[in-house]
Amino acid sequence: MRLMIFSDIHGNIGALEAALEHSRDKGVHRYICLGDIVGYGPHPNECIAIIKSLKNCRCVAGNHDVAALWETSPYGMSPDAKEAILWTMDQLTPHNKAFLKSLPDRIDFSEMTFAHANPYNPRGWRYVTDRKYALRSFAGTRSRLSFIGHSHRPLVITRTNILMLDIRSVSGLLEFKIPEPKRCIVNCGSIGQPRDRDPRPCYLVFDTRRQLLQFYRVSYDTAKSAQAVFDSCLPRSLGMRLLKGI
Repeated sequence: MRLMIFSDIHGNIGALEAALEHSRDKGVHRYICLGDIVGYGPHPNECIAIIKSLKNCRCVAGNHDVAALWETSPYGMSPDAKEAILWTMDQLTPHNKAFLKSLPDRIDFSEMTFAHANPYNPRGWRYVTDRKYALRSFAGTRSRLSFIGHSHRPLVITRTNILMLDIRSVSGLLEFKIPEPKRCIVNCGSIGQPRDRDPRPCYLVFDTRRQLLQFYRVSYDTAKSAQAVFDSCLPRSLGMRLLKGI
């Protein structure tokens, strides 16, 4: 089975469409969206519609998705994120609010766990980028593989033994063979707002039979997406970051 795993779309329809088009010839059988469909970007309803239209797609809730429903307060976010969430609340249709509300915090199947931020406390929204929270994440599930987003930076963390971890940032295109029987935490990066100084959307394809991760970066019209942010009266900085990948 080949899974397309992606996260953090953030209302950026141009980036989402480009990534899905790029994946068409990758032999994908299932889609896994790791949340944050909305927030920051000007096309929340359109992005939700695309996710809902995908066959064999499962999705978990991200922090911006639940904030847009007032399930958590946007006032604990950064000023730009808060402003974007308040704007998004006014844009979402009742049907799309119901869809976001239906999303689970975590999915487990076939020795794999999927969550937006981390598997041990999905609504704690802790970033898993260092040893402390990686060890908590390994302890929080019996799955051999955990897939996350949230940080907007692609990453592979391998548990080499009970105390030692190998933390590897992913730059550009990469194939990574998961070593048997090691456990890994894999961050798939961001579709709609990358923050690793590469503005191209990032997603991965996981081949479960070959135990192979394939990370992809996709070119798209960042200037058009940035202009859509400017035209929507969202904070201008949210458009500028799309141009720089920060």
